[in-house]
Amino acid sequence: NLETEKRKLLQIVLFGQPELDVKLDQPSVRQLKQRITFHYQLGRLRRDELDLYISHRLAIAGFNGGRLFTPQAMKHLHRASSGVPRLVNILAHKALMLTYGEGKSQAHARQVRAAIVDTPAAKQSPWWLF
Repeated sequence: NLETEKRKLLQIVLFGQPELDVKLDQPSVRQLKQRITFHYQLGRLRRDELDLYISHRLAIAGFNGGRLFTPQAMKHLHRASSGVPRLVNILAHKALMLTYGEGKSQAHARQVRAAIVDTPAAKQSPWWLF
């Protein structure tokens, strides 16, 4: 036990992938799981949340300009990522790098589609949806 009668001696914060929950369900770590006092799982972003999420990430990075993704690009980004934040980050980064490399200032659906093709974890849509 890592506590006295008056206070806790150790506090640990765990961050992990969804697989961490599977590991915590194992009988060998039952006592550890019992001591978790707060648990939160970041879910998938809805389509309407995606714009806000990307805008926030860009603002934190210091960007204060206009929209960097067209509405059609955002649609493709959400469809391919299924709203998973980590995958959104990867696809958006790749699309913006391609956009920059082309000397453009706004990512269009074409750049997002190229990012999707380059990312095995992305949900590939049938060609006719592009």
